[in-house]
This record gives sequence, structure tokens and C-alpha cells, in this order.
Amino acid sequence: MKRGLSFRLSALVLTATGLVLAAVVATSYVIAREALLHNAEANAKTLAQALVSRIEAVLAPIPGLAQGVAYDLEDGDLPDAAVERQQRRILADNNAVYGMAVAYEPFAHRPDQRYYAPYLCRTPLGPKMINLGGDSYRYHGMDWYQVPRELDRTVWSEPYFDQGGGNILMSTCSLPFHRMENGKREVAGVVTADVSLEWLKRLVAGTSVLDTGYAYLITKTGTYVTHPAPGVAFNETIFSRAEEYGDRELRRIGQDMIHGGSRFVAMKSLHTGKDGFLVYAPLPSTGWSLGVFYPRDELLADVHSQAMVSAALGGGGFLALAVLVAFIARSITLPLRRLTAAAREVAGGNLEAPLPVLAARDEVGELAESFANMQTSLRQHIRDLTQATASRERMESELRIAHDIQMGILPKLFPPFPDRPEIDLFASLTPAREVGGDFYDFFPCGEDQFCFLVGDVSGKGVPAAFYMAVAKTLIKAVAESAAGAGQRRQDGEDAARAQRRGPDPGRILARAGDDLAQDNESCMFVTIFCGLLNMRTGEVRVASAGHNPPLLLRAGGDAQYLPTHGEPVAGAMEGVTYTTDTLTLAPGDTLLLYTDGVTEAMSPDNELYGEPRLMALAPELTGRDTREVCARVERGVRAFAAGAEQSDDITLLALRFLGAGANAG
Repeated sequence: MKRGLSFRLSALVLTATGLVLAAVVATSYVIAREALLHNAEANAKTLAQALVSRIEAVLAPIPGLAQGVAYDLEDGDLPDAAVERQQRRILADNNAVYGMAVAYEPFAHRPDQRYYAPYLCRTPLGPKMINLGGDSYRYHGMDWYQVPRELDRTVWSEPYFDQGGGNILMSTCSLPFHRMENGKREVAGVVTADVSLEWLKRLVAGTSVLDTGYAYLITKTGTYVTHPAPGVAFNETIFSRAEEYGDRELRRIGQDMIHGGSRFVAMKSLHTGKDGFLVYAPLPSTGWSLGVFYPRDELLADVHSQAMVSAALGGGGFLALAVLVAFIARSITLPLRRLTAAAREVAGGNLEAPLPVLAARDEVGELAESFANMQTSLRQHIRDLTQATASRERMESELRIAHDIQMGILPKLFPPFPDRPEIDLFASLTPAREVGGDFYDFFPCGEDQFCFLVGDVSGKGVPAAFYMAVAKTLIKAVAESAAGAGQRRQDGEDAARAQRRGPDPGRILARAGDDLAQDNESCMFVTIFCGLLNMRTGEVRVASAGHNPPLLLRAGGDAQYLPTHGEPVAGAMEGVTYTTDTLTLAPGDTLLLYTDGVTEAMSPDNELYGEPRLMALAPELTGRDTREVCARVERGVRAFAAGAEQSDDITLLALRFLGAGANAG
């Protein structure tokens, strides 16, 4: 479909505007997203730290409470009632403490008592004292007792269900207390403070994180204390879930969390399947770690909403701009459309078509003025062209007539003398232009004598054609005149013998050259090779006026160029004489005459055909009839030229002597 200038102008402007608008919206979105992510990271860390602080506010004092009881036990042998009062006071003052125990080493409290661990815990009816020791509850092997005793420091236990104690999920803060025995400081027991994890689960689970975000807590071994997925808390670790789902990133995060790391990382939630960000921070008092997950789509919802609003506003503005640009483009291109319509009429031949008058002096106005000038110039040019065309057609017609006349004066009937089977002759001329200066001729010249010749006039075109016609006519007239009158005695020969030999080719060329040289103001000249064949004996007398040496093809296969004497061209000056040579043709011998259009033919690489290539073609020419000889030479020249423009006339004449006895054949 053809698109107008208005459409293309609008399309280019709107495309550029759309690209800029899209770049602005995309850049704004990226900047807003990065700013929101930066703020979200800061807010997430603040939220996680606030949650850690709330948990720490509850858990951090617990070791100090147990440490106070341990100090009192180490300072003196407190009675059981005093220990119980301390336990009751701590439970009354600290709601986070579910229960406290003072667990003694075997026989450390009384020599006859292996287990003694008074444990005061909360119940719906108030604090209750329980003795944990016994065969059913051997606390000396429990982790909450064994680990702090062996490490001799404060230890928070992994979450567990306190069977026989509080009978709830809890974590125990344990630390050893000592006594001096035989001058040595020995562990006398362990003071514990139990913390219920129910409030911790509610606190973490109740943390609001957008719509589908969540928080969770893991211990220093990776066990989940809280998790939104059912059945995960206290049953799985962060490493077991990473192994189950093949999540290497979660494994690396878990390793960093249990080592007290704090980061803000991108990850995919195994719980919701959403991409998002995880911020985690440690709880210093317990060595646990808190993680908070933010879904990416919810975190960036405001950015997406803002981007949609920006895109909607930009799209509306773009549509308004498109209408405005289309209106402006049409108003700008209207004069061009009017000019186009007028130009179409002019192109259709209506040179008088009116052009629009434009008041604006801008580029379009200048174009309209140029159209008017072009219209005037075109009318004048067409008038001039019409005259030139008529003149050229007359000239071409005259050249065609001249070509026909030139070709008409050349003999074209082959074989030329059907009643003389002694010879086989064929000639061809291919002019480079409509008319040229090459010519050939052959005619009987006395008893049993046959004259043949090839010439090449200097120059091209009509002058060469006229000169060629004069030269051909003059040579034939001189030869026939000499043959009719007979030659006087020459070199001791009698008149009868001279009559039998016929005219002398050298004298013919000398006589014709003198006549051509008279009043030759244009200084034209002609190269001629003239021969006279005795059809009875095969004797050939030849003379050359500066022409190419003919190629002699012997019936036996030998080939050679006839030697020439390098004598001048004919017509250039008077008084020039030419040497006549004699040779004898055996039956089957062929004499090939040609002009320099053959040997000077050019290839596309500007290389000449040359006489060596013509000689190399001789084996293909020997023994063939003269028509085939000329055809093969012409094919060879055209193949060598390979389509290159013919620069000179190509003229060939082949004469084959068949012998006086050819009648029998």
C-alpha cells in the first residue's frame, strides 16, 4: 500500500515520541522500584529489629533471674523454704517465666536423696511446687541439665514438651551453681527458668507483613520455633526443608542465620511459592534467628500501580498528540498534494496544466516556483527534442539507405561463377557502424583470369563509405580497362603472352593510387590487397598497398602468411609503385584475405586478437569450403571479444583453388 508523506511524517514523529515516552515511563518505573526496594529493605530491617527487641525484652532478663538464685545458693546453704520464696517472687514479678527449678547433683542436697529438684510452675489454680526427681524423671540425663553442667555456662535449650514438668512447649534457660568441696569449686546443681513458647508463637505469627508475608523463628540448630505452614514448627529444620525442596539458596541462608548473620536477600518462598525478599536478624540472648518474608509483587504493588497510571496518562497524551500531529502533517503536506496532482497531469502529457499558487515563501513555495519553471523548460525541451528527433530520424534513415547502397555495391551472390568450377569463393563484411570503409570485390579480368581484392579505408562512417565506393569502382575500372586493352610487351614477353597473363596487380594499385591522390584534400587513404588468379594454371599474382598479409592454407595442412614488401597505402600520394609477386596454388589450396577488424578485435581485457591466434585457427580451416572458413573465423573473433563492442569493420574473403579438372567432379 502506498503511504503518503503525511502518514510517514506522522509515523516518524509519533514513533520517536512513543520511544521517548516509553523510555521515560520505563526509567521512572526503574527508579521508583529501586527507591521502593531500598526503603523496603530499611523498613524490613526496622520491623525485624523491632520484633527482635520485643522478644529480647522478654527473654533477655531470664538468664539474670536464674543467675540471682544461683548466686544465693553459692553464697550459703539456703533452706528449702528460702529457695521456694525466691522462686515464688520471680514468678510473681515476671509473667514470661512459666516455672523455675533448682536441680541438685546426686546426694548434693541430702546424703540419702539422689534426686532433689523442687520445681515451681504456674497452674490455673496458682503456683504449684513439684519435685522433678525420681525414677520416672531422671533429670540428670536431660539436655536442660546435662548441657549447662558440662559447658559450665548459661544455655538455652531447644524447644521441647516438658512431660512431667509444665506439660507445655517451652524452652529452658539453665545455668550451673557451685559449692566448695575439699577446697575445690564443684558444680552443685543447675538453676533453670522455663519460658513458655506460646506467647512467642503468637507474637511472631501475629506480625503483619503485607497480605501474604510472614515471619518465622528458628533456633541455633535451625529448628523452626514458629512457621505459618502447619506441622513445620518443632518438627522440621530449615535444612530439612531445603533438602526436601532442593533449595540450595535456603540452605546457605540457614547456615548464615544460625551463625548470627543479618541480611536482606531475594528468594522464593517454599510456603507461598512467591518471589520476594527475606530479612533476618539474630536474637542475642538465645542465639536464635528471626526471619521475615516480603512478597515481591505486594511490595512493588504501588510501583506497578504508579506505572500503570503513568502509562495510562502517557497513552492518553500520545493519542492526543497523534491527532494533533496528523492535523499538522496534513496541513503541511496539502500544498505538496496539490503540486503532486498537477505534476501527475504534466507527466500525463498536459503541459498546460495549471499549477497551484502558493502565497507562502517557504520551501514548498520555492518548489511550486521550480515546478512552474520546469513546466516552461519542459515545453521548450519537448519542442527542441521533437525537432532533434525528426532530424535524427532523417539521418538514421539516410544512414540506413547508405548502408543498403554500400552493401548493394558489394557482390553477394555465392558461388559467384557457377560455370567456373575451378574456384570456390565466399566473402562477408560486418560493419562496426551503419556504414564503414571496408570493401571487397571479385570479377573476371581477361581470358581465364579472375581478379579479387580486399580494402580498408581510413576513418569511419559516411566519409569512409564514400571513399570506399570510389576506391572500389576505380580499381575495378582500372583492372577491366587494362584487361580489355591488353598490355604491351613487358620484359621481353610478347603481346600474346601478356594478354594471357592479364593485367599486373602492382600496376592496377599504382594507377588507382594516383587517381585517388588527386584533389584528396581530406588526406584519406586506403589499404588494398589485390590478386589475379589464372583459373587454368593456378598461378596467382598479388600486390599489397599497406594491407594485412593474407593467410595461405595449403591442402597438405601447412599454413603461412604471404610476405609483403611493406609498401605504402594507396591514395596518400601520387607516384607510388607497387611490387607484384607470383605464387602457384595447388588444387585444394585456400587464400584467406581479411582486414584489420579481425586481428585488431579487442577482448574485454583490452587484448588484441592478433595474427598468432588467426594462425592457430589454421588447422580448423584447412580443407573446408570457403563459406565455412569465413564462418569459423568470424565465430572465433566473436568468442574472443566475449560481447565487447565491435570497434572496426570485419571483412573476410576466402578463395579456394579446385583445379582445372574440377569439372569432372
